[in-house]
Amino acid sequence: MTRWNTTVTPAAVDKLVGIACRRIPGMDKTSPMLIGEGISTLTYGLTSPDGEWVLRVSRRHPEPWTWRGGRRHEVGLLAELRRRGVPVPDGAMVIEEVNGLPSAILERRVVGKRLSGELVQGDPRLVQEIADVLDRLHAFDVDDAIERGVPQEDPTAEFRQALATVDLDNDLARRTEAAIEMLEGRRTIRVLCHRDFRVEHLIIDDNGGLAGILDLGEIGVDDPAVDLAFLYGELGPVVVAEICQAMDTADPGLSAAARTFHNLWPLLELAPGGESWGDPATARSRLDALI
Repeated sequence: MTRWNTTVTPAAVDKLVGIACRRIPGMDKTSPMLIGEGISTLTYGLTSPDGEWVLRVSRRHPEPWTWRGGRRHEVGLLAELRRRGVPVPDGAMVIEEVNGLPSAILERRVVGKRLSGELVQGDPRLVQEIADVLDRLHAFDVDDAIERGVPQEDPTAEFRQALATVDLDNDLARRTEAAIEMLEGRRTIRVLCHRDFRVEHLIIDDNGGLAGILDLGEIGVDDPAVDLAFLYGELGPVVVAEICQAMDTADPGLSAAARTFHNLWPLLELAPGGESWGDPATARSRLDALI
């Protein structure tokens, strides 16, 4: 049973596996195992003589992914990122699409275990490897990304809109306004961002080295600090500062901006219909404590 509702049926999965088997000779035709799920995607594990694969299916299948323009750009972008040394999944191919929008994508599975905050803290090698991956990702030509159909994001506009709809006391409103203004001053700094860059989306190999990045469904052109914001909450300010210092592409205000993005997330929880990253009842007090 999946965590969120889905229209994916066992028959649809069997059909998609059949297509995958025709694409990859020797692929195991037995029913795949559900190995991961998100708000928009179900992920199934498959095996073949040359290794493991994953089949990612739109949760609304047979409808394709449509949020943020769909994933029309994904396969080509992954191939180009790999060519540039970013350890994204290899061999991605569209298995099924609707009107040019993918509804199922097959790619090689990144083998290893998920990174944890404890492993990063105190390990200069992992700090440097994370910095190197972010450098390669952020160095991608923005015009090229936009031409490929990668969405352009403006989270500061979301913060501004939320502030206009949330009733805050004068002092908290003033501090929140100042934080948003700081981020608005960075609107000219735009790079290709993962936008969900968490330790759980980073895979390490048996030697403890960074082997891959997962879950690129949020990828977009955005402030590079967005890619450090989740790490700020998971690893703390000292490690994030070390990562920024190790990056060649970091701007002088990157670490401070990452902290500000992280600190403003509760504001979006307070907005009508906003998402929740924590306990909704404490969103206001968390915002007050962070800003």
